[in-house]
Amino acid sequence: MKKDKNIMVRVSKEMHAALKQKAAAEKTTISEVCRYAIELFLKDKLSLPKDKV
Repeated sequence: MKKDKNIMVRVSKEMHAALKQKAAAEKTTISEVCRYAIELFLKDKLSLPKDKV
């Protein structure tokens, strides 16, 4: 898959640190985690809690 677009997401310093640590522990990257979450969302396999919409 060619990756030619960037998406910026604002998160707290704490969330970024925790995500970076967990991704590293699972031998992946923050980008891969985000791409996977987006794929699930687009396939209707991930939905947001109603109070977040």
